[in-house]
Amino acid sequence: MSQEFLIEHKGQKHNVAKFLKFHPGGSNTIKYFKNGDITEQLIKTHHSPSAYELLKDYRVSDDNPQEYIREEGDIEHLVDWTKPMFWQVGSLGPRYREWVLAPVDRNLRLFHSDFIEKLTRTPVYLVPSVWVPITLLLLYIGYGRVSHFYMATHTPFTQLSLFTWCCWYYICGLLLWPLLEYTIHRWIFHLKPNNSRSPLLITLHFGLHGLHHKVPFDDGRLLFPPVPAGILMYLGYSLATSLFIPTWNAPLVLAGVITGYLTYDLIHFYLHYGSPHEGSYLYNMKRYHNQHHFAHYESGFGISSKFWDHIFGTLIVLRKLNRTLKW
Repeated sequence: MSQEFLIEHKGQKHNVAKFLKFHPGGSNTIKYFKNGDITEQLIKTHHSPSAYELLKDYRVSDDNPQEYIREEGDIEHLVDWTKPMFWQVGSLGPRYREWVLAPVDRNLRLFHSDFIEKLTRTPVYLVPSVWVPITLLLLYIGYGRVSHFYMATHTPFTQLSLFTWCCWYYICGLLLWPLLEYTIHRWIFHLKPNNSRSPLLITLHFGLHGLHHKVPFDDGRLLFPPVPAGILMYLGYSLATSLFIPTWNAPLVLAGVITGYLTYDLIHFYLHYGSPHEGSYLYNMKRYHNQHHFAHYESGFGISSKFWDHIFGTLIVLRKLNRTLKW
């Protein structure tokens, strides 16, 4: 990819070369505007306020297209980007939501400690490396528990029926995941902590999900780190087994849930960084998720599936295009 792709907006030059592969409307729709003025086009295509904020990050010097001018505008002056962000966001109060929904293309550091900072960044290979072995272990434990339960209760079974029931419990967990995905994304990740003006809730929200909306192009922050994910999994598992899931089949259900979670996490990464073919399921979901990030923040909470968006009335209706989007 060329390191120079200049456009002009209101008399100011912007080098958007590194943004091309992330443009929600595809990189191919911008190519016609290279070295041209996009001021009228942005108005014509109804670009969101976040698009204008993001554009500020690509402003460059008139003399040197590689010299970026970090324009702070009315929002980014609220924080100090040269310092760790985790302990700053709580002071934003009622302006937190406005700030976090204005995406930037910058490096975001959360903590002073290099060790803790490293734990907050998740390379894509780490997710299956952690969760696949755990899933296999849960399947092994679950099979043993179900077998022991059937023998203890003198329930007649064959190896085939035992295997069938174990598969069923696993599938139940797998089918449960899309609802959990929607529930967590909508009612936990998209809480509005600024209404309470609570620094603690704002900081918690930012750590869980807000930072992903703030820096959506950072590949190290697209996937949920295994340590906090494991803590949330354990809490959810403990709650479920204490309320409604028997402990003898819970490991198999959890294995299904984790499989769904792993699939979701990898799909999410691909929706940001992949280039799906036109007409494919992931092509449609990439367009859908881009709309959630850059235009319809209160809709489109499904990432691996739109099913629960249909059920709860939060579906984003994508308009038909007369061209193929390419990334």
